[in-house]
Amino acid sequence: MTDVHAKTDAHATTDAYAMTDVRHARQLHLMRAASALGITVQDRMPELGVDLVVYRHGAKSVPVLEGRYDHDLRARDFFLTEDKHTTKLLLREAGFATPRGFVFAFTDTTRSEGDNEAAEEADEEADDDLPRLTAFAAEAFAALSADPTSTDPAFTDPASTAPASIAPVVAKPRAGMRGDAVRMGLDTAAAVVDHIAGRRHLFRSWIVEEQVEGRDLRLQLVDGELVAACVREPASVTGDGRTPLAELIERHRTAVAAANPDNRLVVDAETQDLLAAQGLGLDDVPTPDRVVRLKRTANLAKGGVAVDVTDGLHPDFGPWAASVAKLFGTRILAIDALCAAPHEPPTAGATILEVNTAPEWVHHTFSREGTHDIATHILRSWFDL
Repeated sequence: MTDVHAKTDAHATTDAYAMTDVRHARQLHLMRAASALGITVQDRMPELGVDLVVYRHGAKSVPVLEGRYDHDLRARDFFLTEDKHTTKLLLREAGFATPRGFVFAFTDTTRSEGDNEAAEEADEEADDDLPRLTAFAAEAFAALSADPTSTDPAFTDPASTAPASIAPVVAKPRAGMRGDAVRMGLDTAAAVVDHIAGRRHLFRSWIVEEQVEGRDLRLQLVDGELVAACVREPASVTGDGRTPLAELIERHRTAVAAANPDNRLVVDAETQDLLAAQGLGLDDVPTPDRVVRLKRTANLAKGGVAVDVTDGLHPDFGPWAASVAKLFGTRILAIDALCAAPHEPPTAGATILEVNTAPEWVHHTFSREGTHDIATHILRSWFDL
């Protein structure tokens, strides 16, 4: 059942703004921090049309693309961590908890324009993919969705014919960025098939894994030191008993976009499904203090918010995170994990979802309850200041 094909999806590894004349927020933070530190900033964007800046201090120069890809980032580490399945295997071998999961890959037939034979072959193989995906989803869902810790008679009484408790699963691209195409709460094998099949044109390889509950924790490291931590919360609004839901959503949309223009809350099919499950419509007025969920995942590009927990983080997370960083050999790294509570030690059930060697870190500059100057940490690391 496990497809060990390690090819990374080209769509997923390319930044949405790559090779355009868009200035990234990460780069702006680095440029401002460099000026404050007396580091020379050479902006190559006007002549090259890409967000490339060269930072110089003394005899050393550091070219940085999009504020994310720097001279220290090795291709091995970047592509290794882009492949979420391989990353999980490496982490598990090192003794870290990761979600159980299985991988699936669509047929990858390269065709040339005008090559009718290749086109026919591709169409035939594409026709074979749906039954193969259906069989895979059924097997993966059966293996992952039954909860063996349940007190349900289906587990505690071997003679019982009662149906087992069903735990939802997660489907996500094997390689992806910004939470694209990640879907939680899939409670049937058919739902897994529908989600993946509907996005096969975007991603070739997929992971179906168990849905682990907990707080969505992001840990930012520079030179192996944990410099910031936040929990990410899915988009939601709180009722006041007077304001229609549509207006509450618009207020939240405006607030998160003001802090981060890349954070765009859209009322899509996922939002409509969640509202329906909560018995609400856009014209309804939620009761005072009622929290209304708008997204399943804590995605900071889709209306989610970051809440700083650095000061309250359990001290054991520092060495725990440093041990993870040693596996990848890069100066700048972020860890996405689920935990029971940030103030509890990682041994209390912290599960690593993924590791990022070219992480997004701007959210630490506007997170609620506290902010951090990550750009200065990074520049000091590059130039040993």
